[in-house]
Formats: sequence, structure tokens, C-alpha cells
Amino acid sequence: MKIDTNIPASPEPSTQAADFAQRIHVNQTKLASKLKPHYDFIVCGSGSSGAVVARKLAENPNVTVLLLEAGGTDDVPSVIEAGQSLLNLGSERDWGFRAQANPHLNGRSIPMSMGKVLGGGSSINWMTWARGHKNDWDYFASEAGDPAWNYESVLNTYLRIEDWHGAPDPKYRGTGGPVFVDPAPNPNPIAPAMLDGARSVGIPTFENQNGRMMEGSGGASIIDLLARDGKRMSVFRAYVFPYMDRPNLTVLTHALVTRLTFDGKRATGVEITYDGKTHRIEAGIEVILSLGAIQTPKVLMQSGLGDQVELQRLPAWDRTFRTTQVLAASGSTKKRLRHATTPARRPSSGRAILVSTPQTFRPARLKYRSPVPRC
Repeated sequence: MKIDTNIPASPEPSTQAADFAQRIHVNQTKLASKLKPHYDFIVCGSGSSGAVVARKLAENPNVTVLLLEAGGTDDVPSVIEAGQSLLNLGSERDWGFRAQANPHLNGRSIPMSMGKVLGGGSSINWMTWARGHKNDWDYFASEAGDPAWNYESVLNTYLRIEDWHGAPDPKYRGTGGPVFVDPAPNPNPIAPAMLDGARSVGIPTFENQNGRMMEGSGGASIIDLLARDGKRMSVFRAYVFPYMDRPNLTVLTHALVTRLTFDGKRATGVEITYDGKTHRIEAGIEVILSLGAIQTPKVLMQSGLGDQVELQRLPAWDRTFRTTQVLAASGSTKKRLRHATTPARRPSSGRAILVSTPQTFRPARLKYRSPVPRC
């Protein structure tokens, strides 16, 4: 059986980097070949959200963490080489979702690319580091009734996780964190010309997009990138990769999560398709669903969680499974479920749906993990 592992993508890696890569290869091969039936935490999805959660959990050597990814390795040129990003769209590293045909767009169906690879979207996107506007974060806090989502709170988190390599700006930009951020190097001459054009019509311009600009009424700047020396710096590489030599973190690729498992109304683990077989793996403490705005609600619905009318539209084989498992939402519970699984007007990063196993599971308790604690 072939095991996907990650090897640093430097053409002439240092001896230290090569040794670390070898340790990862040996460790992850061993862990994947001895897949256990039980882990303390199961994190579903290795995108930006799942990568951060898995890393923070794995920092505790006394717990075991299983990180599941439906796609394969990120150690391919189209992911590693920043200049080859376009090649990922429509490839096996893209789920290839498409919106329904829109009559307001001349009947066109717009592609909705989402990452199917270690790193998720952060491995196939355009690497732009966009932290969000103050008004948006304050709106999220108001809607959630949780000040942890407000701009000042989130700004402190960004200051902690950034490793900013532009002009020093301690009020807005952090240094020394796990996420390498750099101003776009050698921008096309069109870019500064566009800034000149913006200024000529009264649009303010800024030194970068993630500082003062995110507190103003509008403006223009050259973008920030998650790239270093022409190489993509995905969130997975920033958070998970440095911990893949640890015995308590198993990163399993080509592992498709099909549904949650239950004991009555208590979530106990996940069912996955891996290596041509169906596996059921238990979680002693928690299952974290961070599968994106489409796959997360899909897995919840395949597990019998969601709007009752929508659940009845699923295939007959799935309805058979749900004869004793359906937890249909109604009233205020239905409203909360919809908010928890719908991306509209919700934060687009740092999102993870929690299914807590030690207590009775209730759909109304699905919630967004706060973006602030210990990132």
C-alpha cells in the first residue's frame, strides 16, 4: 500500500531538513500502517481550519489525534510552486463543485473550487492573505453574541500568528508567528499603475491590505501573499507539517469521511472509506468537522442531521441507515443548524463544527469554534 508523505520541496534541502523529512516519512508510514480503532480526537479535513485545530490538539503529547483528508499529498509542483497555482483548478486536487446555472449570468454555471489535498483551499488558492474588514468582524460578533469574534479580538490573534516580512508595523502586523506573510514581490507594472489611477480619482491607497486599510471606508493596495522564495506557504505547512514526526499525530490521506457514528444520540466517531475498505473509528473526546462549506453539511446530512425535508431527499440507502438515527431539526433548532452549516454572512476561516462525545448530542449545540483561543 502506497503511503502519501510530505517531503520539503526545496531543490537542495539542507541536511537538517532532509533528516526531518525522513523522520516524517518513517513516522507517518508506521502510523498509517497501524491505524487504530480509537483516537482521542478525530479532525475531519486538513484545510486551514482543520490544520490549526489538529496542530493545537497535537501539542498535548498525552492525547492522540487523527487528521483525515479525502485528497492526497501536497508534495506536488502545482501546489508547492507558487507560479503553478492555476494548474490545481479542475485537477484531482479540486472537488470541482459548480453552482447551479444562473439566469442572471446568461445561464452560466460558476465553478466553486475547493481543495481536495493536504492543506485544502490553502493549497490550491492564490495565496492571498486577507484578514477581513473591521466592520465584518464586528458584525460577526454581533450576530454570534460573542465578543471573541470582534475586530479587536481577532486582530490580536492575527498579531500572534503572523510572521510578517514587510515594513515593520507593530500596531497591525505580527512577527515570529507560524504563518509566513510577505508583500507581493516584484509586482507587475500594472499593479502600481492601478494604484496611481485609484489615487487620481480620490481612492485612498495603503502600504498593505491588512493594516490601516481594514479599518477605513475603502481603499487600494498591493496584496500580501503566503509565499516564500517562490514557494507556497499553506496553512497546513505552517501548522501541521512541523508536528508530523510526533507519535501522537496521524495524518491520513485518501480517507473520505462518509458519516458520523452514534450511540443513541451521542456521537462516537466517524465512518470513513480508506484503502478500498470501510472503517469505523471511535473518538474518545471529540470529533471536529472542518470539511468546508459544502462537505460539512453534506456529512451531517448523511449522518441524519439537518432539515427533515432535505433529509428525505437523500438516496434510499442513506434513509435506511437513518431509520434509527434521524435527528431532524425544527423551530429554533432548525434555525441554529442552518446558521452553523451555511457560509452566507459567516466567517470564512477558523470555522469548525464540534460534535462533543462525552455528553448527549443536540443539533442546537452545533456551534462555531471561537477563532481566538491559542491559535
